Amino acid sequence: MQTKERAVHRGKILKAIAKRNELTIGQIAKKAGYERASYYKHTQNPNLSFDILESYGKALKYDFTEDFPAMPKYSLIDVPAGLSSKPSSLKEALEELEDLNYKYIEVMEKYTELLEKYNKLIEEKYR
Repeated sequence: MQTKERAVHRGKILKAIAKRNELTIGQIAKKAGYERASYYKHTQNPNLSFDILESYGKALKYDFTEDFPAMPKYSLIDVPAGLSSKPSSLKEALEELEDLNYKYIEVMEKYTELLEKYNKLIEEKYR
C-alpha cells in the first residue's frame, strides 16, 4: 500500500530555521545573497527551489537536506576561491601545496605564540 508523501511548505521551514538563528533577517538574507524583501517572499513560497534553500542553508550553517531528502547534498564549509578548482598540472598542484604549507606554518607559529602567552598568564596567576 503506497502513501502519498505530504507536501511540506519549504518557505515555512526556512522561516522556522531562520527564527532560531541569532542573526537578523537582514543579515541572513545578505549572507545568502538576497535582499530582505526577497527573504519574506521566499518564506511564503511553498515550493521554494532547492538552490535558494541551499543559499540560505550555507548562510545559516544549516543542512536543509535533513528536512528535504530529495534535495541534493551541499557543503556547509566555505571553500577559498583559489581552492575551488582542481589544479591543471602537477606544477600547479605542487605550487598550491607549497602555499598551503606556508599558511599552515604561519598558523602554527601564531598558535605557539598564543599558547606561550597563555602559559605565562597562568604561571603569573598561580605564583
